[in-house]
Amino acid sequence: MFNTLKFRITITALLIISATMFITTWRDIAVTESKLLTEQKEKAVLLSDRIKHGIMVLMLENRWRELESMMEGLVRNSPELKELRIFQPETGIMVVSSDPKDIGKQIYKEDFERFRADKGNTPFLIKKGAHTYASTLNSIQNLPACHKCHGFEKRILGVLDIEVSVEAVYQAIQDFKRKHLMNAMVGTVLITGAFLFVLGILIGRPINAMISVIKKIEGGDVAVRMNINKKDELGQLAQSFNRMVESLEAAKKQIEEHHRQQVQKAAKLASLGELASGIAHEIKNPLAGISGAIQILAADFPPNDPKREITDEMQNQVKRLDQAVRDLLLYARPTPPQMSPNNINYILEKTLFFIRQVAAKGNTEIDTEFGKNLPETMLDAAQIQQVFLNLSINAIQAMPDGGNLKISTALKKPKELSGIVLSNDNNEEEWLEVKFEDTGVGIAPEDMKKIFNPFFTKKVKGTGIGLSISQRIVEEHGGIITVKSQVGKGSAFTVLLPVKKQITPQGAVK
Repeated sequence: MFNTLKFRITITALLIISATMFITTWRDIAVTESKLLTEQKEKAVLLSDRIKHGIMVLMLENRWRELESMMEGLVRNSPELKELRIFQPETGIMVVSSDPKDIGKQIYKEDFERFRADKGNTPFLIKKGAHTYASTLNSIQNLPACHKCHGFEKRILGVLDIEVSVEAVYQAIQDFKRKHLMNAMVGTVLITGAFLFVLGILIGRPINAMISVIKKIEGGDVAVRMNINKKDELGQLAQSFNRMVESLEAAKKQIEEHHRQQVQKAAKLASLGELASGIAHEIKNPLAGISGAIQILAADFPPNDPKREITDEMQNQVKRLDQAVRDLLLYARPTPPQMSPNNINYILEKTLFFIRQVAAKGNTEIDTEFGKNLPETMLDAAQIQQVFLNLSINAIQAMPDGGNLKISTALKKPKELSGIVLSNDNNEEEWLEVKFEDTGVGIAPEDMKKIFNPFFTKKVKGTGIGLSISQRIVEEHGGIITVKSQVGKGSAFTVLLPVKKQITPQGAVK
């Protein structure tokens, strides 16, 4: 569940929505709180101006003794108005107060410092104990009408200090916060629910349908298709997937047909192998008798007798037939490779000992370019030598008028094997490369796919199974054999053998 795409999209959307909702909510709360507090401070300024006007009226009417009772009445009748006082501008001593006990005492230090700093006209918040008040300082000017009682020396007769409670405002702010936070939570839940519903319809259902189809295809049913008739990205994905499955179905049919043909071919080859084995055994014994008879017959002729030439040719043909019979037996009943550590260069040297004489008769030069310090690998030396003999003799026979045969070896990494695709089974880190390059007549393009087929040959001599046997031997060693050719310029056969260090208990090389 936690690894599903739906869960990840939902969590991401939930975080974004929640963050947006709570940021918006806190912004509204902050703006509202600031606005309410500003209104309360403005209310303190308005009250201060009205009370100051009342004080001026009382003083001008010489009723200043009623100031204290007026202040007490105002505080008593106004739930928000908490304190009223007048203090001397020079000393900060309170001369009139809504609380008679404050008269003669020093005004609050913060209030007096704000007045001395000429900030009295700006309303401010002051915290006293557990309560907070909106306060303002309003100077009572010594107007000309006041000079007859107070003289004209003083510019300010006193300072009116008013404090308005903001507890109701804070309570309203708290209520506002609770409502907004609750609305944000409810909104987040509703939006998330709606998002999940829409996500399930637009994305969840199509993806689940795709997964269901994919599982059926994994089970081998390539005839199913995605039925998503949409024009969005999921619809395009479904259409592309259906086209891919159609290609896969076509490829599967081709593979099945190819497999059927291969099975039929294998069955025919098995029957042909059994037949070849039987025929080879039937022919081998008479050939031995014929060879012996020819030898006895040739012994009766003098060395210079023209008939010796005939018997010699007969003997050569018998040998060729005997070799053909041996190839048929080897093809019909292959022996499993006997693995042991061997050096590829040493096997080639032994092979060259046999083919140099054949090359000399055909006016063919052999050049070698062996890699140095090649590692040993597990292989059947006799079988690999047979492969090298077959490829060398084929190359010499492809140059009837003489030419050049170059044999080279090298150690290669997989990335250095250009043009060769390795399967997952061929994942060795090192490969031994053996190349046979001739300057012969080349191979026609139409024959390139047939040269490894059993009994395919265009030569007068030979059975046509040498390359087939060589390919089988190389593949039994976990290797690859490839060919490149150009008519009139020659051919290049490449044998790739994996470097294997040991044999597992089951007998497979590793």
